[in-house]
Amino acid sequence: MAIIKKTGYRIDPLDLNTRKALGVKVPFNKKNIFDFNYTTKDQIKSNLINLLLTSPGERFHEPTYGVGLRDYLFEQSTDDFNSKISRLKQYINQKIGVHIPQIRLNNLKVSPIKDNNNLLINLSYTILLDNDTNQISLQL
Repeated sequence: MAIIKKTGYRIDPLDLNTRKALGVKVPFNKKNIFDFNYTTKDQIKSNLINLLLTSPGERFHEPTYGVGLRDYLFEQSTDDFNSKISRLKQYINQKIGVHIPQIRLNNLKVSPIKDNNNLLINLSYTILLDNDTNQISLQL
């Protein structure tokens, strides 16, 4: 249950204990391999990055978890490639709805970078608890 302050801003009760970490921050850094998230907003962002970078079947006891973006990196650029990108967008939207229901996807752009066999993913989302917007950019 969320707590409502006088300003109307909603806070997750887990955010009130500033000394208790909610999860591990993604991506890892080299200095301190594991940094921690202390707010729900930061943990949702880490969960979203983790969902996008995980392949289905990779997570133990959760075979449906993950999007599997790496599977799309070396696809041939054919006429069917645009339909694969649109199916990928629908698939990402579906996976987010199942595994991270705390957010609403606002904008999703998937752009292939043909010279380097990369994908550029720009994702904008709203956290439903406090209507705060955030965005993620990934290049694979």
